[in-house]
Amino acid sequence: MAGTTAPGGGPSEDGRAYRAFISYSHRDKQHAAWLHRVVESYRIPKKLVGKVTAVGPVPPRPSPIFRDRDELPASADLGGELTAALQRSMFLIVICSRASAKSHWVMQEILRFKQMHGEARILALIVDGTPYGSNTPGQEDEECFPLSLRYKLGPDGELSDVPAEPIAADLRPEADGKRLAQLKLIAGLTGLRLDELVQREAQRRNQRLMMVASGAMAGMVVTGGLAVYANFQRIEADRQRMIAEKESAAARAASDYLVSTFELSNPATENPETITARTILGRSVERAATELRDQPEIQVRLVATLGRAYNNLGLLDEAKGAVESSLPAIQKSGPDGAEALLVLAATYVRQGALDKADATVNRALAQLGPDPKSHAEIRALAALTQGRIAIARSDAKAGVAAFDRALAFYRAEPDSPPKAMALALNNRGILLSDAGRFDEANASLKESLAIYRRTLGETHLSTGRAWFALAQNSFNAGKLPDAEREIARALDIQRVVLDNDNPILADTLSMQGQILQGRGKLADAEISLREAVAIYRKAFKDRPHYLIGIADVYLALIEADAGRTDAALATLDDAKRNYDGSYGGLHPNHGDLLVNRAKILAKAGRMGQARSDCAAGIEILKKTLGADASFTKQMAGECAALGQTKQAKL
Repeated sequence: MAGTTAPGGGPSEDGRAYRAFISYSHRDKQHAAWLHRVVESYRIPKKLVGKVTAVGPVPPRPSPIFRDRDELPASADLGGELTAALQRSMFLIVICSRASAKSHWVMQEILRFKQMHGEARILALIVDGTPYGSNTPGQEDEECFPLSLRYKLGPDGELSDVPAEPIAADLRPEADGKRLAQLKLIAGLTGLRLDELVQREAQRRNQRLMMVASGAMAGMVVTGGLAVYANFQRIEADRQRMIAEKESAAARAASDYLVSTFELSNPATENPETITARTILGRSVERAATELRDQPEIQVRLVATLGRAYNNLGLLDEAKGAVESSLPAIQKSGPDGAEALLVLAATYVRQGALDKADATVNRALAQLGPDPKSHAEIRALAALTQGRIAIARSDAKAGVAAFDRALAFYRAEPDSPPKAMALALNNRGILLSDAGRFDEANASLKESLAIYRRTLGETHLSTGRAWFALAQNSFNAGKLPDAEREIARALDIQRVVLDNDNPILADTLSMQGQILQGRGKLADAEISLREAVAIYRKAFKDRPHYLIGIADVYLALIEADAGRTDAALATLDDAKRNYDGSYGGLHPNHGDLLVNRAKILAKAGRMGQARSDCAAGIEILKKTLGADASFTKQMAGECAALGQTKQAKL
């Protein structure tokens, strides 16, 4: 099946590819074509654009819309393309008729959308028939609601016997009619109230009438000032023309670059069906450094996009190489190059190269210039990156300050992207949790999760990462049953949207292993931790990384509980190698490692070494976190408990 979008259409405001997916029977294709046209062409009144509603900021147009053109082939499932379109759609609009009520495919599309996104974002457009006609004897053939629209989903993800109450507009003349039905759907797609749109429509009509009535008088008044005004307008038009020509040239160059990249595939030697995203990205990087060397502004835009794409795929070495190879162009491009530098800094963070990440953020800020009010959105992104570096360093104070700087910008700007605010809240919550401020962390993390669920849906990767952060906070607070439930939600989402070797999945598996170890479910914990370590080693090309060290520590505790003391100590040695290679100096995790080593030694009866390691670990925690830090006090208590246990045995 093929999808269509309006010319020039882009992703919806929340990052999805489509604002809505139209589901309909082939017999209703004329209604579908009309609906597609009037929804995508509708211009939201300017005073309402940007207003934040329950579904995010109101866009200038509720587009693009996905509409399938042909009936599905005779097969048992919806197919990959259609399923992907449903996954990437914010709303589902069902054209309800006697024909669609009997359509197997319309029923399947509704069911699949409900399973992916829930039931709140399904809108119905009645074109003929009777809603719930099947409930009235003799009216069964008049039913216009498909079965999957009439009933809610049960806990198992299948249809239950609980009636649903879909939001419906009625296209028929004796009901809403075309104009009111259209406005009802626009209201549903944007989160605006229907009366807001109706009032604005009335104002538009009145304004048009006033313009016609006052045209003659305005003409006489304006004529006298045209000579002066025209000269001013000519100067401004010349300035705008130069800007437009520059942007147009940039757009043409980027378009030609993209098309040429795809043309590089040789049909004589390559099967176009086997060309991967990784192949295309690699070709783009190779060409950017040579063919765009005389157009640094275009080059750095493309390089920043390529770097983000590589990072999202977990290809960290490729992301680093793409941006580092363009550093001369980034340097030449001034403020325009700052975003690419921040992409590189984010890559360094994920690779554990924290000093490089810090230096790269400072370089980006230097390119933005000294005025703190200029390039505010990029400065907010820099603050987010600084906060992520602080998370890796367990520097809660610096990190919370960085995320608060980013949030101050986002809260001050009504058009700030919801995802950026959610990310800042999420990372702020992680640091508050590290500082032992669990209730504050929980509030920040839940606000972040609510934004992601509202704007991106229940099965988006960012929603999964928000569940991960909540699980981590619950784990830190000792609420292990909550943590186990929350990490399972995160993993369910990530298993669907990520490849099996993505390091983001490894993060979640590592946390799940830590939680299960705390719950005493040691066999399951070991499975999760070993899968996480295997993914990390592959992603980091066997280079040292602190994330491997964290998983190693919990694996060692499991091995010790199984009586495998030598194996546990060897695993801790591997953890230390990863910490040393990643941090380049003392880190709180070094102290945590020594305290856990002491626990393992004490379990084996080697109390002398245990006391020595515990004391050394507490000293490291005092130096890195401070003696008053909650984690330092917690570890000191565990060391004291080891001594008390020994005395009791004596």
